[in-house]
Amino acid sequence: MLVLSAQSYGAEKISASDLIFEDMKKSSIQAATIPLRPETSAEFKQRMAWFTDARYGMFIHFGPYAIYGGVYKGKPARRYAEWILCNAKIPKAEYEKTALTFNPVNWDAESIVKTAKAAGMKYIVITTKHHDGFCLWDAPDTDYDISATPFKRDLLQELAEACKKHGLRFGTYYSTLDWYHPTQDNGQIVSRNPKVSPENQEKYIRYMKSHLKDLITKYDTDIIWFDGDWMKWWTMDQGIELYNYLRELKPSILINNRVAKRATFKFDYGTPEQVKLGKPVDYLWESCYTINHSWGYKISDTSWKSSKQILEDLIDINSKGGNYLLNIGPMADGTVPPASVKVLLDAGQWVQNHADAIYGTEACRLPKQSWGRITVKGPTHYLHIFKMPPTKQIVVEGLFTGETNTKGGLVSANEKGLAVDLSHFSSAELIPVLPLMTK
Repeated sequence: MLVLSAQSYGAEKISASDLIFEDMKKSSIQAATIPLRPETSAEFKQRMAWFTDARYGMFIHFGPYAIYGGVYKGKPARRYAEWILCNAKIPKAEYEKTALTFNPVNWDAESIVKTAKAAGMKYIVITTKHHDGFCLWDAPDTDYDISATPFKRDLLQELAEACKKHGLRFGTYYSTLDWYHPTQDNGQIVSRNPKVSPENQEKYIRYMKSHLKDLITKYDTDIIWFDGDWMKWWTMDQGIELYNYLRELKPSILINNRVAKRATFKFDYGTPEQVKLGKPVDYLWESCYTINHSWGYKISDTSWKSSKQILEDLIDINSKGGNYLLNIGPMADGTVPPASVKVLLDAGQWVQNHADAIYGTEACRLPKQSWGRITVKGPTHYLHIFKMPPTKQIVVEGLFTGETNTKGGLVSANEKGLAVDLSHFSSAELIPVLPLMTK
């Protein structure tokens, strides 16, 4: 390990405690007329602590859309497979009939959780109700759920119990958009943006609350992960009221920003999709990505990310203070595509070997480095080498040193930063990591 004197570090650290909490709160609800549930900066930090330490989670998109595998009447549906009802213009009655044949007999919650844990993931979020309106549990106030199918097991309970057994947090995705519910019914061919009357809005919000309360009381979910906030009828006030309602039911629960309007609302954390932020921000965030292209299972989609790409995404996101939520899409019978399991486990070996450089790390405010990224934990700065130069020498721009311990490859300091010799690293290392510590 290289050791740097404290005077050499000229960049500002960022952590949850550094967030300008009240300003963030004001900017998040500037378009609202009702306040957020009272919470101090210290209380917020304590509630979010496990999440900011975790840094890496598994997303699971699973539902009856997997039956189609992205194909309708012999033709591949465009874009994401879980949108096939809308994108392939399947009549609702036909889709409903197909959905009620859903029978994931090979669903193995224990295996999925073990895979996530071996991959280095610390929490799981599963789609309990996607836009198609089908509920993945025996939900109140509807018969359009898994209890009406040949599959009679409690899939969510199995997953929640496996998470608890293996020390992972359990989260539940829930879509505010619902193509099945009659309050949002625009006919047999569904719309991305249904019109809902004020009277029906109240009915549907009561329906959602009964579901969300059930997920909390029955499965003790740690996260409610919302989606569908682009609907024109859904307002900031409705989102904040729902946020407050859930926090009353379970004060410790985490709720993503799509409960309201994601462009403005940033509580409890932002959720960029298939993109990474360019630099650290003054709010918590989590970037969700697919492991191939589609979220739901798609037969033709075999463009699996490499383990190195997954790791570079994870490190890049962590280096800017974010979490990485990586998706898998099980087949209709519940089987997780073996190719996705393999790439997760391959990447997981690296994560397990470099746990200190991932978990509990904070954003680095140094300039972007051409050779890789830097994560920070306390006085330690972890250099992640994405591109090993032919010379095996790098410059850590913006980092300067006084007296240093030269053991480990330190060369010198120049006008740009700290020059480091990496010739002692093995070329077999997928992504070499070098820790630097301030005294």
